[in-house]
Amino acid sequence: MEPSFSKNIGSRNPSAQSNLSALETRIRFVFKDKDLLQQALTHKSYANENPDQNQSDNERLEFLGDAVLGFVISQSLFIENRSLSEGDLSKCRAGAVREAALCEIARGMDLGDYLFLGVGEERGGGRGKPSLLGDALEALIAAIYLDGGIRAAKRFVLREFPYLGIVKLSEGSAENFFDLQDYKTELQELCQQRFCALPEYHTINESGPGHQKRFEVEVRILGDLYGASTGKSKKEAQQQSAKAALAKLSEEGC
Repeated sequence: MEPSFSKNIGSRNPSAQSNLSALETRIRFVFKDKDLLQQALTHKSYANENPDQNQSDNERLEFLGDAVLGFVISQSLFIENRSLSEGDLSKCRAGAVREAALCEIARGMDLGDYLFLGVGEERGGGRGKPSLLGDALEALIAAIYLDGGIRAAKRFVLREFPYLGIVKLSEGSAENFFDLQDYKTELQELCQQRFCALPEYHTINESGPGHQKRFEVEVRILGDLYGASTGKSKKEAQQQSAKAALAKLSEEGC
């Protein structure tokens, strides 16, 4: 008989089960089938090093999650951006599912903290690897879909992928969509080159009810304020703050 979810979790980490409950709270979805959540968070390195637990890794879920994510994003872009051509829609979808975007979203929910990794992967910094985080996020989307249906998966994707909402503000321009995605990366690279330091983002205010929250975020470089903005998510506000910081640095001749 296959070990129960609680036994599997307990053998990995005594506090893991409560941690997964915290993740369910974070993603606003409680699984009926806890095994799906367990599988979505299990990297193949852990499954290979613990064959006695008969635990499947998340690679098959990743495959399904990629398809579910693509469908939800395609549908949202198609309905909300009627002026975009087929080519622009394809570009927007590709930008939303690229590894960098998936990694940023996964890090925003601290998904790496909940993963079950093998010893070698853990020592190698697996919790912070972009490819591993992106794969786990897609696996999580698949698990939500299988447990709660397409409506639950769609709610999760539309809530966690803020760039889909930003596209609506671009007046039909797919280029604005991509520019916005790259502000944080561009600012980070510029700061490393010019200041040998990284920009620091601070959430200075949260307002509104849970389903309509607004976040105000500022970005500082070496302690100095360079930009501040608001958004419906911390990630969106950070992107806008980074944009403002880049403009200020440009004015200063950087």
